[in-house]
Amino acid sequence: MNVKERIDQYAPHAVELRRALHRNPELSLHEIQTTDLIRRELESYGISIVDSGLETGLIAEIHGTKPGSGKTAAVRADIDALPVQEETGLDFCSQIPGVSHACGHDLHTAALLLAARVLKEMESEFSGTVRLLFQPAEETGRGAHMMIEHGAMANPLPDVVLGIHTWPDTPAGMIGVRPGASHASSDTITIKVKGKGGHGAHPYRCVDPIIVSAYLLTQLQSIVSRELPMVEGGVLTFGLIRGGTAANVIPGEVELQGTLRTLNAKWREEMIASIQRIAKSCCEAMRAQAEVTIKEGMPVLYNTPEIIEGIRSSANTVLGPDCVQELPAASPGSDDFSCYLALTPGALFRMGTGNEDPATHVGLHNGGNRFDERGIATGGAVIAQYLLDFLQG
Repeated sequence: MNVKERIDQYAPHAVELRRALHRNPELSLHEIQTTDLIRRELESYGISIVDSGLETGLIAEIHGTKPGSGKTAAVRADIDALPVQEETGLDFCSQIPGVSHACGHDLHTAALLLAARVLKEMESEFSGTVRLLFQPAEETGRGAHMMIEHGAMANPLPDVVLGIHTWPDTPAGMIGVRPGASHASSDTITIKVKGKGGHGAHPYRCVDPIIVSAYLLTQLQSIVSRELPMVEGGVLTFGLIRGGTAANVIPGEVELQGTLRTLNAKWREEMIASIQRIAKSCCEAMRAQAEVTIKEGMPVLYNTPEIIEGIRSSANTVLGPDCVQELPAASPGSDDFSCYLALTPGALFRMGTGNEDPATHVGLHNGGNRFDERGIATGGAVIAQYLLDFLQG
């Protein structure tokens, strides 16, 4: 049997696995039952689990038995859920109050298990190694770093790494691709505006950090509108302002926290420098001081164009013609899959989960999203076909 025939045979079981995961979602770094389910499935397929030392998540390998070059190809599925109350009304909805698979990681996991089962059965048809990365804690941005620290990208460094993600705007049965910059970088900005507190009736005796912060926030927005080229794209949003204890007391300090998103590593550095410059000068001009902290997050997710082309070709083989949607724009969202791509070529593609039901289009991280489960077979098929093509090449 070829890849498609095997996918069709095992897809119903993969859907059952997805529903089991969906009923029992687990938050980042608490994916204990999820990991146990994955381990049991892989062992039932005869797939070797790597002793990585991970507490949640796991690494496994399939070794091709056909003589050849011995390349290594890795593929990641994230496995964690979100602190979001499910509102789908599905008969297999989350049984954990306030926790659900609102980003579709249960579908990612099921798709990779499906692909792994197929590739294990076809191990005589390729040489080299398929490395399966079932990653915890993508939603917190910590998981990829943990996987890398536990050997996911070593001994040897994979020649290619593949990732998948559900996408409500792509119809079920299709995949979405975008070469080059696909997802934005993400950094957390913290600015402490330090003034001089005092009585609200005597502001002239104080340095009011609330007023300074108001001016600073408006000036910082000029970075995107006046310092960043329009074609580059960037977002600077401050979602937290903390300061003050009473209506008639001027506080001594205000804290601002925000997120910076860019699609270009050079302009990421430029924007960070601009934030530091404007914060310092604005605060000094108003007799205050600024303390700026940049918590570096995920880099830009850059899909290697040649690998995207290979994914297109494999998708046409296993899904048929007109199955690939060219995504028109990069996402301002971030994904720590970019950490793997910083080490080796690779790509993340979207597995379509939309259909005519409006509930499949409400968006990721929404408790009402009803993902079309046909995306599991689509994602699993493209993973298996691409890795087979790559390791046979």
